[in-house]
Amino acid sequence: MMKDLWMGTRLLFIDISAALCILQKRISGHKLTKREMKKLKRVLNDIISVVPVAILMLIPVSAIGHAAILAAIKKYLPSLIPSPYSSERLDVIKQLKRTKKMDIQSSSNLKVSSSVLAE
Repeated sequence: MMKDLWMGTRLLFIDISAALCILQKRISGHKLTKREMKKLKRVLNDIISVVPVAILMLIPVSAIGHAAILAAIKKYLPSLIPSPYSSERLDVIKQLKRTKKMDIQSSSNLKVSSSVLAE
């Protein structure tokens, strides 16, 4: 749970920095693409929705209470959960990490195999 929270927070800051670059591009006079506008709107929506969720999570209740609050939000107000904390985006990041780890392992196995063959 804490790992997902940390990963989501990192994603949020990455999204914010990308949105700032898009805003800087717009301010300098460039026209934005539909994709850039969509990303900008999503990030702004995420920033706005972080505040109420953070307030709810700061309310002093038990861990079970926080889990119940999150479950209720997911069920009744799913758009309130910022996209970096959504299970879909977190699953993609986890899959990328697993793939990276597998690539590193396979490349190290290749190095070991080639060194054995060279001997």
